[in-house]
Amino acid sequence: MKIMKKALLFFAISILTMNLSMAQDCEMRPYHSQYVVSGNFTQNNSNDHLINDIVMLNKIPAATIAYDSFTIDLLTSDGSGERVLQKSSNVIYYDLTKVNGRMVRGDFDNDGHIDDFILIYKTGASSMRFDLFQSNGASQPTFTQSTVYTLDGYDPDKITGRVVSGDFDGDEKWDDIAVFYDYGNGETRIHTFRSNGNTFTYSSSVGWWNSTGYSADKITHRVVSGDFDHDGRVDDIAAFYDYGNGGTRIHVWISNGSSFTYQSSFGWWNATGYSANKVTGRVISLNIDRDGNNYDDIAVFYDYGPGDYKLHVFESNGNSFEYSKGPSGWWSSDSSNIPVAGHAFSMFGKLVEIDSRSWPNQGKPSDIVVFNAVMPTYSGDFVYDRYQFWKSKKGLKGQKVVYSTPKYCESKSNGDDVVIEELISAYPNPTKSTTTLEIDESLVNSIIELQVHDMYGRLIFSTNRIASNIEVDLTREISGVYLAKLIGRETTYTLKIIKE
Repeated sequence: MKIMKKALLFFAISILTMNLSMAQDCEMRPYHSQYVVSGNFTQNNSNDHLINDIVMLNKIPAATIAYDSFTIDLLTSDGSGERVLQKSSNVIYYDLTKVNGRMVRGDFDNDGHIDDFILIYKTGASSMRFDLFQSNGASQPTFTQSTVYTLDGYDPDKITGRVVSGDFDGDEKWDDIAVFYDYGNGETRIHTFRSNGNTFTYSSSVGWWNSTGYSADKITHRVVSGDFDHDGRVDDIAAFYDYGNGGTRIHVWISNGSSFTYQSSFGWWNATGYSANKVTGRVISLNIDRDGNNYDDIAVFYDYGPGDYKLHVFESNGNSFEYSKGPSGWWSSDSSNIPVAGHAFSMFGKLVEIDSRSWPNQGKPSDIVVFNAVMPTYSGDFVYDRYQFWKSKKGLKGQKVVYSTPKYCESKSNGDDVVIEELISAYPNPTKSTTTLEIDESLVNSIIELQVHDMYGRLIFSTNRIASNIEVDLTREISGVYLAKLIGRETTYTLKIIKE
């Protein structure tokens, strides 16, 4: 009997997988994005803080072309909450090795949209330039490249891993850049570069903050900007300082428009059993708790070892951080029902925040997209999922994240690119009795009916009373796979439920 159940379960999953695969001609490109940044590159909304598009710079392999070059691919939003994959064929001849990860986004042309990005390019042993890539704001945006600032006598390698953007001068524009310059021997200064829409003004080498007893290398690749003091502006900086031997503190600098005030070495959070080097390159600021404050939370992926990592969240209350849900985190790779693509180390520097909700529910970014490299795992297998997605949602037990590995697919019927995202989920799943379907806010008003079918296609449950949470009772049903179908006016969404 058990063998028969397993056979039927495998058959049902195979049929479901085959049907979904046949629905779209899917591919995983871009296979590997060395540089990713989110913004409002399509200008779908006038809200300057709306972050729902992603730029991906993909270096072209040397075997393909004789010159250093890359293409700009995008995941853009059409306002419905879906992401459209736009693959560019326009080759930009550019040596990304001279950038070394120094990429920031902002409203550097002062047009009211965070739709530009800057690459800080090393031009010599001690010289650099800011290369601006300016979006035209179209639904399929193109970028104009120009050099907007140059500086001699400045080594950009001394700021690598410690570059952020925001509104540090308080002019209501996200158009400034702040960096931690490492002078060596424990001397560190925060330099600022403020945009006027055409070029930048350098704060001078004195900087907006300086110290002779602060080692910049102790925070490298663990620095973010945000509105941590809740004053309504993204003008603060937070960094995870590694004291060694498991000692970590989150240091904060608050801007007053012309300088930074260091909030003491004690930090806004500290621990003696938390290794900062376990989150290096996997730190991001956003509004993951959806409390109405923009960019006041910090999310990190803590690496516990091969294939084992957790999403830790630090929520700001305006003057300190709360270690939300503690070391158990908001999500754990070993508890996910979906196989994890890759490991924590393959995320390094390749995670961005977006708001995946549809208009008019869109607002402050609360979701995370991670780009994984194609690489062998510890077991020798290959990682095929290029994207990982954590969507912040209000669940039955408070705020949580729902994990998925969406496939970005190209529709051959109309030539347009579409995205499959997880918009419905079930908890618990698998279940022994009842499960609750959680439906994304953007779908509730467009769904006409919910149907649940067994593995033979028989209807066992249906309702046209659609809400964000719907309980489905499978107590009297046999073990197996059940298919929940949300029938909408234009699209039908499906979700697999397993009854144990």
